[in-house]
Amino acid sequence: MVSLVWLITGTSSGFGAEFVKSILARGDKVIATARNLSKIKHLESLGAAILEIDVSDTQDELDRKAEEAIQIYGTVDVLVNNAGYAHFGVMEEVR
Repeated sequence: MVSLVWLITGTSSGFGAEFVKSILARGDKVIATARNLSKIKHLESLGAAILEIDVSDTQDELDRKAEEAIQIYGTVDVLVNNAGYAHFGVMEEVR
């Protein structure tokens, strides 16, 4: 079986962190990302590579981060764009 390389954004908690654990458990490689590396340092001890990425950065910065990610394992096979946050409220009150 071929091992895939996954790049997952927003891995500091929730689904992102669970994706990392599940994918590592199946034997694939993971590049876990977050805006703050200290929040995902524990994923490194599970076998994930970690990379600081803020998905709201400029396109030039995101291009540099993509190249940096590719250099880790030589490729990225799967991208899971999980970064984001929920904002709840009545439509008229949410800004």
